[in-house]
Amino acid sequence: MNNRGWLALLALGVLALLALDSFYIVNQTEKAVLKQFSRIEKADISPGIYPKWPLFEEVVKVDGRALVYDVPTQSFLTAEKKLLNVDAFVVWRINNVQRYIVSVGGGSANPQVMERRARELLDPRVNEALRNEFASRTVFQVVAGESDVEKVEGDTAIIRDPATGETTEVPTDQLDESILREAGQEDSDEDVADAGEPSGNDQREALMDQVRQEVNKSTMEDLGIEVVDIRVKQVDWPDQVRGRVFDRMRAERQRDAAAHRSQGREEAEKIRAGADRQRTEILADAYRKSQAIRGEGDAQAAATYAQAYNQDKEFFRFYRSLQAYKESFKDPEDVLILEPDSDFFRYLKGAK
Repeated sequence: MNNRGWLALLALGVLALLALDSFYIVNQTEKAVLKQFSRIEKADISPGIYPKWPLFEEVVKVDGRALVYDVPTQSFLTAEKKLLNVDAFVVWRINNVQRYIVSVGGGSANPQVMERRARELLDPRVNEALRNEFASRTVFQVVAGESDVEKVEGDTAIIRDPATGETTEVPTDQLDESILREAGQEDSDEDVADAGEPSGNDQREALMDQVRQEVNKSTMEDLGIEVVDIRVKQVDWPDQVRGRVFDRMRAERQRDAAAHRSQGREEAEKIRAGADRQRTEILADAYRKSQAIRGEGDAQAAATYAQAYNQDKEFFRFYRSLQAYKESFKDPEDVLILEPDSDFFRYLKGAK
């Protein structure tokens, strides 16, 4: 192949590259801007196929879907000055693609590099918002999603620990206003709850909404990023205090168990005392009835004896004597010492 052939082949290759670079495609899941000499000419391009000047214009594409990433675990102080390890994740998306590429891109057209840079810029904002919200809530409000403010006295809120029953005084300026409102409207909230309507006491939901709103104030204006949702995956005690927390929880459970056992023993004594009283009453009533029946029987026997005696007194005395003889001489070893003219031998003498 001569030089003309090589030049023709090179020209065809250049023309093919220019033809491929003369249009671009934007997918449904993408957002794109058109740049000319590092200046954005067209932003927020809709999905489709578009022409462009090859070599002079450049298309920068980014992921337009909602993205999720885990925030590194951070330690935050609560309103009670207790340290907690918080593990959260963020759902975000690009709201303003032009501002996003200018603020986050830093001259790069690589979407992965911009996404990594966006996470680096989101982390401090999310952590700051979480830190502020955790500082205005107690551990119970963060974990259980309910208010534990017992009452508000002036500039001090009385917080009761549901597990231990211990109370802690916290300045009201350190607590979120929604918590203080709920503490002041506890009775009305209970009425609404009884009516079957939600009481709105979920502190976790309020915490996440406020964190999201606080982060969006800066990210949407500065970075072109909208935070769709922020959620806490796990809240745990730091390693240095976890052992003491578990020991206190164990002591509380043991104290509760001892109280239940004491109450059980007290109830058992009451049941035994009641059973003994019922037993005594039943035995006394049975004895009374048996004595009455025995008395009636003795009375009937006495009446029968009296009636038999009155019918034939001599025969009755003879019969009673025979009974006495029978009982007296039942055992061969029995010995009786009586006078010979005793009435006991009256009928024996008569038999002679």
